[in-house]
Amino acid sequence: MDSANADVTANVPPEILDNIFKHCERRYKQRVCNWRSKFLPKSRLQPLLLVCRRWHTVAESRLYSSVGLGSNRVVRDRNGQRMELKGKDVRRKFCETVQNNTRIALLVRELRLGIPYTFDDADEEGFEASDIHILLIGICKNVENIELHGCHAAFLDDLAEVLAKADLTSLSLDSRRLGDFIARRGKMLSLSTVIKLLRGSSRLQTLYYRLSRHDQGHEASFTKTPSVQGVCTTLKVLSLQGGAFDQTQLPLLASLTPALEEFSIQVGMECCAILRQCMKSWSSSLRCLTAFTWINDEPPVADACPIICFPMTELRDLWISAPPVPPSAMVFLPKLETLNFRGDYSDGADLIRVIRKGAMPNLREIQTTFSPPKSDDGVGLSERNVDLEIELAQELRKVCAERKTFPRDFFADDEGLDEYYRYLEESPESSDNDWRDYESSAQANTFLGDEIIGDPW
Repeated sequence: MDSANADVTANVPPEILDNIFKHCERRYKQRVCNWRSKFLPKSRLQPLLLVCRRWHTVAESRLYSSVGLGSNRVVRDRNGQRMELKGKDVRRKFCETVQNNTRIALLVRELRLGIPYTFDDADEEGFEASDIHILLIGICKNVENIELHGCHAAFLDDLAEVLAKADLTSLSLDSRRLGDFIARRGKMLSLSTVIKLLRGSSRLQTLYYRLSRHDQGHEASFTKTPSVQGVCTTLKVLSLQGGAFDQTQLPLLASLTPALEEFSIQVGMECCAILRQCMKSWSSSLRCLTAFTWINDEPPVADACPIICFPMTELRDLWISAPPVPPSAMVFLPKLETLNFRGDYSDGADLIRVIRKGAMPNLREIQTTFSPPKSDDGVGLSERNVDLEIELAQELRKVCAERKTFPRDFFADDEGLDEYYRYLEESPESSDNDWRDYESSAQANTFLGDEIIGDPW
């Protein structure tokens, strides 16, 4: 760097440098399925550490503020050959780094930790990874956000202990390991254990929790009960997926989280009465609700208890199915803006009717799925009536046109969606020195340039 450029960079405020460095970070497309998620360190920031002392301080802070560990990565080596960086090796090296450098450990604010799924019955990597993950959570004293995918069963008690001591604002616990899209080897803490953690939290704002469907989770035995026992008034977002939740647990959650704004749950029909009690507790605060029954369950009975039968004054976003929320309940949603609704053909006709009568006056977008009712013998569904589905969709569109509401259905073409959402042209994932299966090495060199791998930390 020449003297003129050195003078310019010396006068750049640290916050401006940090904003510039943010654009150098590797970006991954958001993955809906965790089996395609990638948990990797921010290797693109590493060269910035070597420019000058001023850059080093800013780049180091950003490099270690959010750390992802667990995924393998295939790159080119210095000779342009294919080489795999093992997630377990990166995990070991990072753990060694923070153990030997307290200053770096204190820079960590976010840990994204995952165990890759393997067919190895011994599960040696899962055992070692869980041990290191728990050690990292304890060493990184300033961590505020933890996202954890999978934990070896032998370490679930230790996980509960270390989480009880952490001062978190966001926690995500997923029983599914990275690459395990059907949760074959998923283990996680039980919901009752998570409730105990909630009781001891003074700053937690978001909680995402997912079990495999038939897993009750591990009931952790705390050697020391969390010091704070009370209501988690800071919690705004709560998502509970999978598992078989005890009907006594949901009311307890409602009493612990009086200011909840977003709630997502997937439960059986037997929980409708309990959910209605929860909805009443959150009627003045809840802004977003997603509540579906298991997709493979038997069709629900027609007289199931509706979970909304009183005004939900702040609800803006609703993803729901009938009968837990029948079309008649839409009159209790004066501020609703987005509705995703599933029901049978009669529910579709009822929904059109209540919208035409003025329910949900602020509705901006609606997405519906109407299916056949139960068959006469009560086993399975009746035969699909495509003509009726088209008729319902057309009637709904007429009502939406009168209300200036955007309908998302099979009549919505790509051009209409683009105009409504103003989609940007999707850009490819940013490239580092990743290995790609090109037709020739020359093509790879042309695309990737002269990048070479370095030490991940």
